[in-house]
Amino acid sequence: MVKEIVVLRDSGILLFHYSVSGSRKLDELVAAFLSAVGSFAQEVKQDRITVMSFEKNKLVWERKGDLYFIALVSEDDSGEIHRVILQDLAEHFVSKYYTDLMKDIPDAKRFKPFADVVETILHKFDGIPGLARRYKTILLPTKDLNRLKKSMAEVEINRDILRGGLITFDGHIATSNLRAYELEAVLDYIPSLKQNIEVREHSSLAKASALFMVKIDEKCVCAFVINLGLSEKTYMELLRPFISLVQLTSFDEGRKFDPDKMEGPITFYDFDAVEPLDSIEEIRQEVQLLYSKSSEVLSAGALRIVNGLGKMNTVLDIHDLSGLQREQTDEMLANFIAKGMVRITKLFPVLEDRDERFDAYLEVIGIKKRDYDIVNSIWKYCNGSLSLKEIAERTSIQASRIKEVLGELGNNVTWSNERVLSHVR
Repeated sequence: MVKEIVVLRDSGILLFHYSVSGSRKLDELVAAFLSAVGSFAQEVKQDRITVMSFEKNKLVWERKGDLYFIALVSEDDSGEIHRVILQDLAEHFVSKYYTDLMKDIPDAKRFKPFADVVETILHKFDGIPGLARRYKTILLPTKDLNRLKKSMAEVEINRDILRGGLITFDGHIATSNLRAYELEAVLDYIPSLKQNIEVREHSSLAKASALFMVKIDEKCVCAFVINLGLSEKTYMELLRPFISLVQLTSFDEGRKFDPDKMEGPITFYDFDAVEPLDSIEEIRQEVQLLYSKSSEVLSAGALRIVNGLGKMNTVLDIHDLSGLQREQTDEMLANFIAKGMVRITKLFPVLEDRDERFDAYLEVIGIKKRDYDIVNSIWKYCNGSLSLKEIAERTSIQASRIKEVLGELGNNVTWSNERVLSHVR
């Protein structure tokens, strides 16, 4: 995940700063240091140093002329992918502000609107760093990738084309809107495809839907989840714009890489949310079948988990409801995810703006001073741009305490499982 982006001259002059949360870890001092590192690498004729890792984060940068484009990203994200994002940003920035950049000391205020471009480009790449952590991926040139993602979104507008993905024959994902279990099914099917067009049903898919897969020149597969009921020819016509674009796309310049290996026991963060992907009743029926041969303790615990779904409950809430050992709960959640019944999402609290009405509410409920101090510490971060975990890390307040205090504020707090790209208040 991109946390901050800065643009600066190689002299260390900061031109532009963007932050998902509003923080400024990439200040002028860090930027000047990075300029020195980049200059040193070029003077000694070594390959450019483009990634620097440290605890929980890493810096990725790209140079264009006398400008550095630097991103602060999560430590486990792909530096290569974020360099491509920076390359895209660099092209837009230089093109948009060419005249301003010709000045020795440009007015930094002129560059503030570039934040809209940053957010647009970040959305284009949405989900790709996450895919790279779990699957083999192929990173296509930026222009090709953007065209493919735009075309895929356009064909998915049709009510009978739900979502799709593009995967090479050797299992590298180019782009995908498929859910994890759907993607897993496609990867399983690719080696066994015999026809150029195949419709495959799968137990993880909703009733009356299937996978529509098209082989393209023995190099890749276009796979879409469709609503059944139309002819094969009709589906092909609906998908024709995307398929035609894929046929014109070269994969020769794509960079392939494998995901980082993950080891250790299954575990989930206590304060992430468990979100159902189907109706509770359908999940209950599948869980009863799944654990029909298990012990009474396990089957009862699994049903208690199902009963706790759909209420924005956290992993810890679900564990407490299950009455099972933590390892058992985590294994059940992993099974639910594998079956496409639930997904784990981050929790993003949104606290209403501070005004007289809000302060009056705090007086009415008689909030304790120590809790009031926590509200004061976290309020500016509770705008949907930071998860509960990120707020805890930012403020050094335990996530359990933050959630407890926010729980006292009733309807003044809403919870979302989608991040809002905005600045801290």
